Amino acid sequence: MQRRRLFTRAAFVLALAAVLSPIAGAAAHPGKSDPLVAMFVWWNEAYTQKDGFTTESFSRYFTADAVMVINGSERCKGVEDLARHFRVIQANTEMVVIDLPFIDEFSSANGDRIFTHHFVRAREHGKPVSRERVMGYASIRDGKISLINFVSVPDPAPDSSDKKK
Repeated sequence: MQRRRLFTRAAFVLALAAVLSPIAGAAAHPGKSDPLVAMFVWWNEAYTQKDGFTTESFSRYFTADAVMVINGSERCKGVEDLARHFRVIQANTEMVVIDLPFIDEFSSANGDRIFTHHFVRAREHGKPVSRERVMGYASIRDGKISLINFVSVPDPAPDSSDKKK
C-alpha cells in the first residue's frame, strides 16, 4: 500500500510539472513572457496613446483571423475589427487597465492554450472605477493569439471595511 501511494504521488508530481513547465520557464526568464502576457503589457501601454490601437500593432500579437469571444458572444474577428473595437472603448472611457501579474495563469501541456484569471479595471467618464473578474483562455497558433475566449463578470473591489487586517 505504501509503495503504491508513493508511486501515485510521484506520478502526480511529474504530471503537474509537465503542465506547469511552460510557466516555470517563463518565470525563470522574466524577460520572456508568453504571447498573452506580452499582448496585455502592450495593450495597457497602447490604451494610453491616442493612436495606440492600430491594425499593425494588433498584428504583432494576433493572427489575421483572430476571434475574441466574451461571455459566449463573438465580439471581434480579425485584427482590423479588434483595432476598431478597442478604439471605440478607448474613446468612451477615461481609464482601462488589465491588472498584471495575473491572479493565476497556466499553459496547456503543448503550449497551445494559455488559461488566465485576472481583473480589468475601468472608468467611464465621470463614473467610479469598475472592476471585472475575467477567466478563460487564449489559443496560440504560430506564436500569436488566434482566439480569446473569456468570461467576464462584475466584481466590485472590496471597500476598506472588507479588507483583511
